[in-house]
This record gives sequence, structure tokens and C-alpha cells, in this order.
Amino acid sequence: MVDQDSHERRNSQQRFDDAKRRDYKPKQFVFRERETGDQAFIILEGKVEILKMGQQDQERLAILEKGAMFGEMALIDNEPRMASARVTEDDSATLLIITAEIFHKKLSGLDPFTQGLIKILTDNVRNLGNKI
Repeated sequence: MVDQDSHERRNSQQRFDDAKRRDYKPKQFVFRERETGDQAFIILEGKVEILKMGQQDQERLAILEKGAMFGEMALIDNEPRMASARVTEDDSATLLIITAEIFHKKLSGLDPFTQGLIKILTDNVRNLGNKI
């Protein structure tokens, strides 16, 4: 009998055969707000918090768990990161690293309507993020 966790890990890995895995320590930044982004990430183990600089300090926008993808917007629209991503203080994390090459190869296989829709949704999220 195969446990569900190992099955999910295999499925994520198979979808991105060329992707590498990387381990992160608790509270380690994966990337920081306003950096140039050339990778997206899928959480294989652990949790990652998404942080945005507020008036005086960083504000937590979300906590992402196993299976979540993040960092993809910088690959879609070539804009700087709109938030920071950091491993939570209680966990280490293992992430699957999706390079721009792998990401764009996957996107190029989509029909033009879907590609356009993804771009529109990304623009909408960026516009909302700039208002926070």
C-alpha cells in the first residue's frame, strides 16, 4: 500500500521531471520582495509564509502548505517579486524549484486563450497587491 504523501510527491515530481529539490531551514527566506524572480516553487514538505512590507514591519499575507505553488507571478510577467517568501519558524521545508525554462515550456503548451487568461489574472493580482 502506498501512502498518500509519497504518491503526491511522486506526482509533483513527475509533472516537473527536470526540477530540482532544495531544503530550507526554519525562518530562511526563499526570496524577498522586489527581487527579480527566475524561479517558482512547489512545497513538498513544510510551510512557507508570504510576507509584504507594511507601514513599519512585514505583514503576513498567507501561510502556504504542502502542494502549494508560489513565486510564479514573476515568471509570468517578468516583474519584481511583490512579496517575500520565508519558511515558517516552526518547520524546515523542502521545495521543488521550477526554473523559468521549465515554467515557460509548460505554459507554451497551453492554448492562446488560457495563456491570455493567466496574464489577465496575474495583472489583476499585481494591481490588488500594489494597493495593500
